[in-house]
Amino acid sequence: QFADRPLKIGAFTACSNVTGIQTPYHEMAEIMHDHGGLCFIDFAASAPYVDINMHPANPKQKLDAIYFSPHKFLGGPGSSGILIFDKKLYQNKIPDQPGGGTVSWTNPWGEQCFFEDIEIREDGGTPGFLQLIRAALAVKVKDAMGVANIAAQEHHLCQILMSELKQNPQVKMLEEAVTDRLCIVSFYVLGIHHNLIVRLLNDKFGVQTRGGCSCAGTYGHILLDVDQITSSAITSKIDSGDLTDKPGWVRVSFHPTSTEQDVRYVVDAINQVIANAETWSKDYSFKTCSGEFEPRRQTQSFLTLNDFSPLGSEPTRKASAWSKWFKSA
Repeated sequence: QFADRPLKIGAFTACSNVTGIQTPYHEMAEIMHDHGGLCFIDFAASAPYVDINMHPANPKQKLDAIYFSPHKFLGGPGSSGILIFDKKLYQNKIPDQPGGGTVSWTNPWGEQCFFEDIEIREDGGTPGFLQLIRAALAVKVKDAMGVANIAAQEHHLCQILMSELKQNPQVKMLEEAVTDRLCIVSFYVLGIHHNLIVRLLNDKFGVQTRGGCSCAGTYGHILLDVDQITSSAITSKIDSGDLTDKPGWVRVSFHPTSTEQDVRYVVDAINQVIANAETWSKDYSFKTCSGEFEPRRQTQSFLTLNDFSPLGSEPTRKASAWSKWFKSA
């Protein structure tokens, strides 16, 4: 379709964050290179669990760029995103965000000289030192655990999870036939809203899952067999502010530090939620504008940042000049 274009980029995910199924990205890179293209791979879903090899034995299968957010790593939340690419691809004369820290000098006549070092040139302002240190330490933790050990535990936990979920005929797993995956499983239950399941798992059992389409709406059309006419009707309602009919699923995933007991606890929680959803749902109201379920009665008050005083909780401290300054700032 795009054979005549001078620049062809294939950007693919290394692994689905919906099903945990991995992509044969090295083979896809070879196809891209055979057609004069480039291959970029997003490792966000799988980076914590797999080796990343940008230069395999077959040079045609090299990866021109890889990137991921380390927030799924153990210790990764709050870290900076990672981008690694072949520096031959970089031809910018001016950085994406010019500013302080990107130039070696400027003058009043509109002249400047940007740094030659790409990383410095493209990282204006104060660098995210702490975020980058956190990312590096998270990768070190992964290396210390060993990818082979991680893979073995992921496979073991996933087999238990899928086997246990299959015992409940109401649970419809996405791509159920594919068991060779990372321990990421998404499912839905006919007649029970996915976000209600997520809410009840959290409130009743302290289990955190994700409801919705996992930033994969296009893939979701295929997984849920949503045709164009149905899709158009749904998106029209969404555009009007009504998310009632927006489809989705519940995503469950386990880190290799999880245990068999953790998996069975979560499966039991899912089964109890399904069995009691009709009764428990009476304590919640559905918000059409967000697609979320909220308690009808707030039985517990939660602290907010407004309840936090950086200078102490004593009344005299709160009334101090510094405290007043913080509030006005």
